[in-house]
Amino acid sequence: MKSIIVLILLTVLVVAFTGSTRAFFNDNEVSIVNQMTFGTLDLKTDDADGVSQTLYDTAISPGNSVGPSTIVLKNAGSITGSTLDIVFSYVNSDGSPNTVEMTADETAAIFEVTTLSYDGMDLLTGVSDSNLNGYKDIQDVADADLSGQSGLIASATKNFTIEVVTDSGTSTDFANDGITITMNFKLHQ
Repeated sequence: MKSIIVLILLTVLVVAFTGSTRAFFNDNEVSIVNQMTFGTLDLKTDDADGVSQTLYDTAISPGNSVGPSTIVLKNAGSITGSTLDIVFSYVNSDGSPNTVEMTADETAAIFEVTTLSYDGMDLLTGVSDSNLNGYKDIQDVADADLSGQSGLIASATKNFTIEVVTDSGTSTDFANDGITITMNFKLHQ
């Protein structure tokens, strides 16, 4: 009987050990080369807070030129901005008297962009004549992807330059009309 009890106890112990076998894994590593850096990105346009600038043409006449206008972009922050995005938008203004109504797109299409550069690089090479009027205009520039330009290191400045010319074939019916072109700049870390 003693041997049966010993056998039962051994069987219970074997079942208990095999049925409840668990493994715990633990791995700790220490890194001594990681650093956290805190700082700011602070984009200024022409030494003013705000990331947009506006270009106006208040009297549309054939061959009229606006610019070249240069906007100084400055990273007044303490860390480097790796890329810069440039986004255009526009609004037309119908003057009075106005014999012909034009949409904002029609107005933007009569302004040929003759100069568009950032940090000395010609941005017009990345703009296509999407409205097929034979030249690159404000509507084309607004449709273009001008994101991913080179950024600015802390305290550095770069120039953005633009010039527009009213198409020489523009009717004098629009002499009292105008356009407001807004350029928004976004600096990324």
